[in-house]
Amino acid sequence: MTPVHLSAGTHASPRAPRALPQRIGFLRGETNGSYVQRLAWANGLETAALLQRLGSGPADPVQPGEAELRLNAAARERLSALAGCPTARLQRALRGLRDLLLAEPSTAAWTWEEPSSKGPCLLQGCPGCAAAKGADRPVFIRSDLPWQVCRRHGRWLGTTPEQEATRAVLRGRMPLLLGAERQRIRFERQLGSRGRILFADALSACAYWWNNPRLSLPVWIERQLPFPTLDYGAPFPALVVIYPEVVQLARMFAQQDPPGRLDPGAWERQMRRLFRSWGSPFEFDEVRLPIELWLHRHRSHTPTTARAPRWHPSAGLARALSECVPQRFPATAADAQAVWGARSCLPFRYGRGMGVLPRARRTDILHLRPFSDPVDGVGWEMLSQPRPGRETPDPRRLL
Repeated sequence: MTPVHLSAGTHASPRAPRALPQRIGFLRGETNGSYVQRLAWANGLETAALLQRLGSGPADPVQPGEAELRLNAAARERLSALAGCPTARLQRALRGLRDLLLAEPSTAAWTWEEPSSKGPCLLQGCPGCAAAKGADRPVFIRSDLPWQVCRRHGRWLGTTPEQEATRAVLRGRMPLLLGAERQRIRFERQLGSRGRILFADALSACAYWWNNPRLSLPVWIERQLPFPTLDYGAPFPALVVIYPEVVQLARMFAQQDPPGRLDPGAWERQMRRLFRSWGSPFEFDEVRLPIELWLHRHRSHTPTTARAPRWHPSAGLARALSECVPQRFPATAADAQAVWGARSCLPFRYGRGMGVLPRARRTDILHLRPFSDPVDGVGWEMLSQPRPGRETPDPRRLL
């Protein structure tokens, strides 16, 4: 996090603070700033007035959803006294009081820090969880990922609140999202930090198919139809649609990482079956490009090799890479993906709508027809592409 300039705008009260009359409960993952704001509200105070009791800090007001509050040890003791809660318990409940402790000055002081692009992220907390603690205004939580799913109340939590129309549709999709969220958590607990990296790889790979209408999975097209107003150019609204497949792909990556865990032929057959269940032709170079790139980078990795050898794909893969992968992204989209994108060995990121693609690639899809082969099973036959003006429109928003 980037510190906000500290000035002498407010100063510590010379007297040790007394406990406030109204105590409040803790919210899982809540930020320091959000907790202090709730404590102030519960006692009929302005947040600035309570901060003044904690010590000296910046004069300019900052909202808890924009930055995190950092305190030094003396200010932390003051907060403990005001909240009527032992310091040790306060630190257990508020992770920021453990990780973001100011070293200086020796007198009670606090400041605000803007979120780093590498995380953690500041998300708006679940209104249902907040209401259970008596809060009727927004609260904020820290998260290692740019999203969370509240399993208790079935709420999707992001960096910005959704509109009511979007929330209504999300409620209908919540069983699917909750299932995928549970599978991801279980997967990452089984594999530890390696599981988070493989999930980031799968999320990046899915960005390649998502960004290209030609390659979008039929199951994604079906799921996104009820969301006509959702911005599918950003990565995390997209996750509402693609989450189950991202987790499935991460599990497949785990079977081939480290290299050699599964026989290449067996892994290839499993990948074909997986993509066939998605209605996508894994046999086509244009479709399998991110998988081939992932395999190359993982097979090339050794403890003594800092960087994998340069990839020299076949002509078909090279053409698909140059024609179908967005090369530029708006700063807002790039910043939102920095948290998980830095963990992935793949370069694919979610672009803003389809504007990052050549216009010729924006509306057509991959026209295929399945056929049955007695040896290889179900295969795919490429059909003739539609004439200009007769392309199939992409159901996502084209910005």
